[in-house]
Amino acid sequence: MASSSSLSIIIFLFFAPLCFSRELPAQIINGTLDLSLLWYGSFKPVQKERVRDFIDSLNFDAKEGLDPKVSAWWKVVESYLERFEVKEIYQQKNKMCNKTVVPRIKVKIVRSFVDEKMKYGKDLTIENAEKLADTAVGNISKVVPVVFLASQVRTHGLGLGFCNGTCQTYAQINNIKGREKPQPYIMLSNPEVECPGECAWPFHTADKGPRGMTYQPPSGEIGADALVIQLATGLADLASNQAHTDLLFKSEVPYNVLKSNGSSNYIVDPATKCFKVFGSGAFPGFTGKIRVDPATGGAFNSHGINHLKFLIPSIWDPKTKSCWTPM
Repeated sequence: MASSSSLSIIIFLFFAPLCFSRELPAQIINGTLDLSLLWYGSFKPVQKERVRDFIDSLNFDAKEGLDPKVSAWWKVVESYLERFEVKEIYQQKNKMCNKTVVPRIKVKIVRSFVDEKMKYGKDLTIENAEKLADTAVGNISKVVPVVFLASQVRTHGLGLGFCNGTCQTYAQINNIKGREKPQPYIMLSNPEVECPGECAWPFHTADKGPRGMTYQPPSGEIGADALVIQLATGLADLASNQAHTDLLFKSEVPYNVLKSNGSSNYIVDPATKCFKVFGSGAFPGFTGKIRVDPATGGAFNSHGINHLKFLIPSIWDPKTKSCWTPM
């Protein structure tokens, strides 16, 4: 005779709602954002390593390690996909439950190379800047080139967005021979040298407004951590931009872009919107609530792989209609 506990389990299994269908995939296909890094000019090894560690931290969800994590910040970026209508084949439904799964954005580096000889020279034109981005793409399909410009490279008057409150730029190249769609790309100057008071703050004294206090970078190298701040801004803005979304992912696009929710909660450039905000209570000249590592004196607001510490920008959260901060 079955025990009461066994009978309860049988009843539960028989009547419990099933939130999946055998005809549908058990797990939604995630979008994969492939990056090709081009280091144009000379960079310190710590700068390259720091960028790689940050990118590897975007999808680091392991339980071990301290909170908050960089991956929690990236989940806010991923939440921008919720405004799209997920394709029916990726919806898990039955009569007793209705659940839609939003895909994750898996970020990985597929190529990284250096051009220390600076093939297109030290004074970049807009045309040569686009050639750099195209070079970083090579023959790889569905890849986003990320071009880092060394301190020797001059971009004044180029219109790339440096020194005007963004310190990085993302755009797309149109009418590339042999490609049907535009090519998105991200480009960054060296923030330690180009507009440091604007682009390397809070590790460098601000150029204008309330000076506030400066902090030690968590890695010990200003250029490395300032690059992370600007890269984080560019990645978040690009990955959440509806105009580029269907061009980004290596895998099949798992949603219908044309049927997106037009809610004003979802804004363009959500990281740039929160420029110079790193924690709650921020105001011009003050980062907001962040932490300082007592061992190194480095300022941080999030953790990544191998217990590394990062200071990353806030991002506009469509759910709360405010700048979301890791701390």
